[in-house]
Amino acid sequence: SAVWLAPDRAFSPIEPATLTAARARLQLPERFVLFTGTLEPRKNVAGLLRAYRQWRDRAGHAPSLILAGSRGWLFDETQSLIHQLNLQDNVRWIDSPPAADLVALYNAASLCVLPSHYEGFGLTVLEAMACGIPTLISDRGSLPEIAGGASLVVDPDNVDELAEALARLMDDEALRLDLRHKGFERVTEFSWDRCARETLAVYH
Repeated sequence: SAVWLAPDRAFSPIEPATLTAARARLQLPERFVLFTGTLEPRKNVAGLLRAYRQWRDRAGHAPSLILAGSRGWLFDETQSLIHQLNLQDNVRWIDSPPAADLVALYNAASLCVLPSHYEGFGLTVLEAMACGIPTLISDRGSLPEIAGGASLVVDPDNVDELAEALARLMDDEALRLDLRHKGFERVTEFSWDRCARETLAVYH
């Protein structure tokens, strides 16, 4: 029996003044791409970095990429790849941000990307949607089911496709607004009350 989880209620749009203060405190740029999660091979951070490098090469520029999460398996390889791709001035790692900072990061981001090879659920997508941020996800694991058509979907093994999707979602304001509205609608289908009811039904 599959029972959906839900994002914490703290993940929601925050007041402009609060967001401005958070940007200053965390030294966040006006526009940036956000990845959240453990930095490990399953999350396809390497593929994201290669796509981001390709995006910058094609466009001549791109907003910063912020990786927010804890060290995972083969973390050192991720750090090495950032240097190999000469992205050390464009990619920033925020180690295990506390919950309040994570909410601020979602709210401040231009888009959230989760190009994982596998996710058992994909709570990150719902957290971003609940904060009103457009999302870009892979077509693997549970992610398409959880997103429910409210995300831009790509093949995580296709670096070209991922690079093009990043550029498109950043540049297409109409698409961004459409995904923002769809995300708000989609996330209302997930709640801890529903999770509790459906879990209890399994026991019965």
